[in-house]
Amino acid sequence: MARDLTLGQLEAISIIERIGSVFSLLGCVFVIITFTFSKAFRKPINRLVFYASFGNMMTNVGTLMSREYVTQLDSFACQFQGFLIQMFMPADAFWTLAMAFNVYLTFYHKFDAARLRKMEIWYLLLCYGIPFIPALTYIFVKTERSGRMYGNATLWCWVSSGWDIFRIATFYGPVWVVILVTMFIYIRTGGEIYKKRKQLRSFGASSSAHDPEPLTMDDPYSVKTTEVTVTSESAVTSEPAEEGSNGIDLAPLGRFATQKKTAYSVTISSDTKGPGKSQQADFSLPIQSNVPPTPSTARARGRIQKRRANYEASNAAWSYSKCAFLFFTALLVTWIPSSANRVYGVVNSNDVSASLEIMSAIVLPLQGFWNTLIYVATSWEAVRMLFLELWARATGRSPEPSQYGSDHQDKRNYAFRLSSRTSRKDLESESITELTNSGRTSNSNHDAKGLAT
Repeated sequence: MARDLTLGQLEAISIIERIGSVFSLLGCVFVIITFTFSKAFRKPINRLVFYASFGNMMTNVGTLMSREYVTQLDSFACQFQGFLIQMFMPADAFWTLAMAFNVYLTFYHKFDAARLRKMEIWYLLLCYGIPFIPALTYIFVKTERSGRMYGNATLWCWVSSGWDIFRIATFYGPVWVVILVTMFIYIRTGGEIYKKRKQLRSFGASSSAHDPEPLTMDDPYSVKTTEVTVTSESAVTSEPAEEGSNGIDLAPLGRFATQKKTAYSVTISSDTKGPGKSQQADFSLPIQSNVPPTPSTARARGRIQKRRANYEASNAAWSYSKCAFLFFTALLVTWIPSSANRVYGVVNSNDVSASLEIMSAIVLPLQGFWNTLIYVATSWEAVRMLFLELWARATGRSPEPSQYGSDHQDKRNYAFRLSSRTSRKDLESESITELTNSGRTSNSNHDAKGLAT
């Protein structure tokens, strides 16, 4: 009971709750703004963080109210606070399960980003719909013996001690079921993803034609697995290649400079296959060389391309799993102290642990803050780009190219842009624009040299 805590302890709890709530609210605002206006942040895992941030914000509206209305049980404010806590605080755990389930679907059922997005409507219904039912019902529950269901819960207005069994049944119980299911998914998939990753590394160094079954994880963590077909045509020409042409100038080789060159047009056909669809993309690389690519070279090139795609997909699944596991760790940090406090209250019904109450006041309002920290960590390049551009706008100076890193041109394409400066199409995440002309142009000379050798 709250009467067992001193006035100073209760005041400290209120201050702690409000400070944590402010940090979480600021973090949620950052997530929502950056995800909305910058495609650089729209990674598959960040989409779920974006949805969870709205629930985190509503939770913090309740935790900001703190203990202000715990003595006004019949007031709208107390009942509204209880509703917010009951509905939105456990929803964060459900979103963590959704992230883990995405790992499962990606690894075992080869879901790409498009199919994962179709799951989001179900995630929204489950993560916010299931807690809504008891949260709304409890507003109308009241008995002469136990009073209103939402009442003084020490930290804030929530399910009162007279209804303690419902705290376990509809709040802590479901949360720990979610935690255990999430843990099971990570234990099952984590080991297999790690083994698959090691296999792909070992196969990458071998010349075997038999590659392991690929993992898939759609943009931006990976590329789609593609079947690469290389065909070539030869045409004898009596004229040497002109300087500045797309051909490879063999003049530095001395004695070959006066020989007639044979032009080869190499066509690379990429057949991208997905569930229920097939897309083909062809492009040609004009190459001039005295030595045509042999069929064995073309097949080897195709295997290398496929292995590279498989390896990048493996990295994608591994990266996604590591990010999701960070959210799971934050989930444990949030719920272990508060669950211990609840168990202590059930076992010692006439006593309250001040230390456990204070620990609960620290961790529970910080859900949005933990999520934001991980969101920033998993999108660090995008965050760095964002602040470089904001600094450039504020000072009127453009950042040095070296500040963007060696691949700054590609990173600048993901820079933070307001909607007035870019089209809706440009803001679409996980699109195929990176795999079309711009990407092909930048790599064409490299691919041509590789195929000509």
